[in-house]
Amino acid sequence: MCDTEGVVSNVYFDLTRAFNAAGPAVALASGQAVVHYRVAIMSKDGDWVIRETAEACAQVLGVLASHGARYRPGAPLDARWLAGGWSSHFEFADAGGRRVRCDFFSRPPRISAEAIARLFAPSAETFRVVDLASLIRMKQTQRAKDYAVIGELAARLPPDQEVLLTTDPDRLLALARTHGHDLTRPSLRAAAAGDRDAVVVALAREQDLQQRVDRASLAPYAKAAEAYLTACAGWPVDERQLPEAHERVVALAERWLPVAVEHERGSGVDAE
Repeated sequence: MCDTEGVVSNVYFDLTRAFNAAGPAVALASGQAVVHYRVAIMSKDGDWVIRETAEACAQVLGVLASHGARYRPGAPLDARWLAGGWSSHFEFADAGGRRVRCDFFSRPPRISAEAIARLFAPSAETFRVVDLASLIRMKQTQRAKDYAVIGELAARLPPDQEVLLTTDPDRLLALARTHGHDLTRPSLRAAAAGDRDAVVVALAREQDLQQRVDRASLAPYAKAAEAYLTACAGWPVDERQLPEAHERVVALAERWLPVAVEHERGSGVDAE
């Protein structure tokens, strides 16, 4: 898509600025953040870390309503459920009829509260995006395709950070010569010994553990949402204007969706 001067524009970048026009409310994350860092040329959806406040939620809902957005299955965009680790999902069609999907969460996995707070530090800048190190940790998901992206993102970090996060065995071997001091990472220990086969094996084990941890962390949410999603299906909200739909989604969530989700202990996913 292009603007009036023929310059390629990105609807998700434009939305980021719109969401933040009245004050810091969101930071672009996930696939569109990867696009921002020029590791990918496109991503089909938009994801944002949102400030965990009623004001930020109201700002975002107002912009989405102006685009005729509708709720998709998910929690209400409300600070109570955001604080519990839930996410909210919306969709609208742009001027060209193309689908625009928007997802919001306030507590991305593996990211400290301090790092999240830094995303919303006072600034006049309306285009906010998660930092590289946080983005890499957010991409440590159960999807295998994310790990090649992590290697490309890590290459944009200073060497002392790259060596702790890269998924590229050759970069790890090269960096270990000068930055291999933190040997708590198994793959880095193998790289410091110059054993490429051991590096490849250790990286595969790290990836497998990260995938299992991510899968285990999401499973309780899927279970806790079953009754709520059934109620939503029986009381459709996706055909309603956003202000009314939001009220109905909140009412359904107050009845059927727990704010806090208990994570089972002894899931079988342990550090190796």
